[in-house]
Amino acid sequence: MMKKLLLLVFLFNLLSVSAFSQDWKSILSGVAKEVIGDKLTTAESFVGTWEYVSPACKFESDNLLAKAGGEAAAVQVEQKLEPVYNKIGLDSCELTFKKDSTYVLQLKKGTSSGTYSFDAENKTLVLKTKLGVAVKAQVEVVGNTMKLHFNADKLMSALQMLTNLASKINANASTINSLISNYDGLMLGLELKRVTTSVSRE
Repeated sequence: MMKKLLLLVFLFNLLSVSAFSQDWKSILSGVAKEVIGDKLTTAESFVGTWEYVSPACKFESDNLLAKAGGEAAAVQVEQKLEPVYNKIGLDSCELTFKKDSTYVLQLKKGTSSGTYSFDAENKTLVLKTKLGVAVKAQVEVVGNTMKLHFNADKLMSALQMLTNLASKINANASTINSLISNYDGLMLGLELKRVTTSVSRE
């Protein structure tokens, strides 16, 4: 009888620790989301000039990431995307967000510009070209790093509108299309590093 009682006590403690661990994990995840998603990425956080670093890839959910093969899959996608970006000329791009809600995208072979708006609740950035075409991206700023992610099936059109390099982008469309077809819930974009933090209204 005593052995059964001790076994029940042990099982109860084990379950309690497991439940506590799950609750603690949820709390930590919530705190991380609060700090990164709600505190750091603000309308002021991305004002300044940013330089291209590398392609960026993420999945719409952790479940889709796990299904695709985890972080290794994301790295593999970024590696395949890098030569495409280099051919297009994104490897030398510089993106400036000004306080007056205008942006300038500088490339080796030209400059494009327009206006932008930021949705603080959803952490999305809408870039509108001078022709009035709008492009939406998820934005994340942590320190001196910014990531812009587009829905994978919208990436090509987004790049065409922002860079005016339709011919180069179309020439590399097959690579991007193959990435889209291989993974569900894929989001593709850019990782940039901060160059300056202060940009005038001019």
